Amino acid sequence: MEEGPLQRSSPHPILSKLLQSSASSSCSSVCASSGESDEASEGEGTVSQRKTLRKSHSWKTFLTMMHWSLKRQSSFVQLAGHQGNFQLSDGGEVLKLYSESEAACLDILMTDPLRPFVPQYYGLISRGEHRYIRLEDLLCGLKSPMIMDCKMGVRTYQEEEIKNAHTGPLLRKDLYQKMVKVDPSALTAEEHAQMGVTKWRYLHWRDTTSSTSTMGFRIEGIMMEDGNIHRDFKKILTFTQVTETLLFFTRHQLNVLKSYHSRLLALDEALKCSPFFRKHEVIGSSLLFVHDPSNKASVWMIDFGKTTPLLEINELKHNVPWTEGSREDGYLLGLTSLITSLSQAISSISCQQQKHCDSDIETSTE
Repeated sequence: MEEGPLQRSSPHPILSKLLQSSASSSCSSVCASSGESDEASEGEGTVSQRKTLRKSHSWKTFLTMMHWSLKRQSSFVQLAGHQGNFQLSDGGEVLKLYSESEAACLDILMTDPLRPFVPQYYGLISRGEHRYIRLEDLLCGLKSPMIMDCKMGVRTYQEEEIKNAHTGPLLRKDLYQKMVKVDPSALTAEEHAQMGVTKWRYLHWRDTTSSTSTMGFRIEGIMMEDGNIHRDFKKILTFTQVTETLLFFTRHQLNVLKSYHSRLLALDEALKCSPFFRKHEVIGSSLLFVHDPSNKASVWMIDFGKTTPLLEINELKHNVPWTEGSREDGYLLGLTSLITSLSQAISSISCQQQKHCDSDIETSTE
């Protein structure tokens, strides 16, 4: 049942600014998970328009923080989504363009053990000819928030996309050009001759050349307190590189690192107890890390547009490699990698502080 907007506090100014920049863009397709994945679902003309919008620093993936991992489109909205897919309600909620699968997931999650780790879902609302999902503003109460979007799992494409690529392959020139720009040698002679690749081919390449396939997650983007956005994390492949990125993101603040670490440990426990998690294939979902100078820090699960329930399989393990047909997503592999990286970052800062302390003691005794 659709309800009117709740009267809540006004939206975070950063969120307002990001959403305003996307308000003038059209609401075309609904779905997509990562910024790159979403671009793969659009035509070449739309991609060209988004390149222009990106120049205005509207962090398309942020709005996807809610594609939330909005798909890199808006700050809260996620570091990950489509321009125009998010709006604000009069009550300060975030409105995300309706997706039947995402709405169904959020409805279940409101009574699942994972409830404390997902944004509050307030139902649906219509605006003109479009319907929207009403979501909690995760930046509410934060000043100059810092945000990181991590795309979870060992793959960002659904198995249905593989079947489509095999039965009716549509060659995409825009995706071919993306691959050529990064690594021309990754393409076959036939692909070079056709000057096109399928969407699945592109997404599979993206996953295998990033930490997605090796660590079970990849960093989609980071926004610092000054609004600067960093997205060049495609070459991060090792724990050392991830740890260095976490130290950069948190400004080497030990208490923030510990807060994130504790939150992920709690999430790990909740996932093990979650009926929803056992019965769903979680693809293209993100973990949204948010903290501010006051050291308020939290992590949220966002973007369930490509999450689907199991029908023919009883349960998923989420912690084993994927093979075609298994529907395993490797979500827990990515979570374990993140927890390990945070532990390394905490150890690094603790050792540095101990060295400083020992040095101060030696100086005072001289």
